[in-house]
Amino acid sequence: MQDHLDILSRAVDHWTNKDRPVSSAITAPELEKILNVSLSEKGCSPEELERAIHDYLNYSPDVSRPDFFKLLYSGVNTPALLGDWITSLTNATMHTYQVGPVSTLMELELIRQWNQLIGFQDGEGVMVSGGSQANLIGMMLARHHAVPDSKTKGLQGKTLVAYVSDQAHYSNQRSVNVLGIGTDNLVAVESDQEGRIKPSALEAEIEKSLAQGHIPFYIGLTAGTTVLGAYDPVKPCSEIAKKHNIWVHIDGAWGAPVLFSEKHRHLIADCHLVDSFAWDAHKLMNVPLTAAVVLVNHTGALRACTSGGGGEYLFHQDANAQYNLGERSIQCGRRADALKVWLSWKAIGNQGFAKKIDYLQDIKTRCVEMVQQNDSFEMLAPAAYLNVLFRYVPKTSMSEDEIGELNKAICKTMVAEGGAYIDYANYKGKYGIRLILANEQITPEHLEKLLNECERYGNQFDDA
Repeated sequence: MQDHLDILSRAVDHWTNKDRPVSSAITAPELEKILNVSLSEKGCSPEELERAIHDYLNYSPDVSRPDFFKLLYSGVNTPALLGDWITSLTNATMHTYQVGPVSTLMELELIRQWNQLIGFQDGEGVMVSGGSQANLIGMMLARHHAVPDSKTKGLQGKTLVAYVSDQAHYSNQRSVNVLGIGTDNLVAVESDQEGRIKPSALEAEIEKSLAQGHIPFYIGLTAGTTVLGAYDPVKPCSEIAKKHNIWVHIDGAWGAPVLFSEKHRHLIADCHLVDSFAWDAHKLMNVPLTAAVVLVNHTGALRACTSGGGGEYLFHQDANAQYNLGERSIQCGRRADALKVWLSWKAIGNQGFAKKIDYLQDIKTRCVEMVQQNDSFEMLAPAAYLNVLFRYVPKTSMSEDEIGELNKAICKTMVAEGGAYIDYANYKGKYGIRLILANEQITPEHLEKLLNECERYGNQFDDA
């Protein structure tokens, strides 16, 4: 094992060398010509393995860098990284306490802490692979709530209808497919100019479904939408849900960590009123992929909905039966992701995460000011959270499609030439440059450099 630890040590040294671009921006066909990823009958030498590892590192985007603005995570969480390595060393699984004793207790403590932040007084939960699975389980719980027999007998011809914002994550489409609801029965409810679901539009859609003889069963709210970082209003939507006995779920995969901050937790006010909640630790908490949780405001609901089978050989009714988290999960083999989250949380505490949120919100405010003070740019929507969507405004007359293509070209060219890793996004028919501010190492100097580069590329394309 020591030889491989030495390889790992050298790989870490190589990865932490910051003299390379944040991304190589190489196309898949080009990379296929450079690398030999074929497998063969015979094994290879340790030297060949190390070369492959270096290739892997050289061509992977460096998400730890402050100029990685592309996705909803960035930076390095070293206590969590240590936990990830130890988890792989033990190769523990999480279906029973027997094979994951310490990680089970850690996961239960994490669930208690998450529920406390949300305000679930009688809550439970289970860690999952990501927000998509958490949202799937949230919808599965809603189906079980509306039609309890669906677990054993199926829907039996009933038409269930789910409602989400038109800014909601695409995992909702996957969920209605997997659960047999059907994508035609997922209603994208109109959002306002700030990207938040309109309660009046939600109620109108529910009334429309009822008039058709359908069963409204699920309202999916979002805390931190993917493009804008918008927060759907919880209280008015929960009142509508209560009126019609509909399960309410919050997808807080990205935006939930504001709950750590006394200054900013108002963004997700009244979240204790909902039935279930998704939270990704591998986003703003910066834990290595994958680590997420689904939290439920009703003790026993997960087991009632998801359990089935395994009692003959796995889930023994012994002194540890209540600690067998596998009966809350739709997975059997489930990695012990609790360790890396627990180590991270233990290392910095709630105050450490609050400090990060507050700092990044200040950086976001500064970024918006810099955009608004430059006549070459315009904001496409307000920035409630850590998403900043803006665009370069050409000096020459262009159509909306041409402006969109120009802003796409700015992003693509910057990445291709070794600059900051940014991306573009569409909001209500307009394309702009989307920055995600997730790394607490970002400074105003990084932002100034980025905006100068955006302006420089924009001027080049504008003058061409």
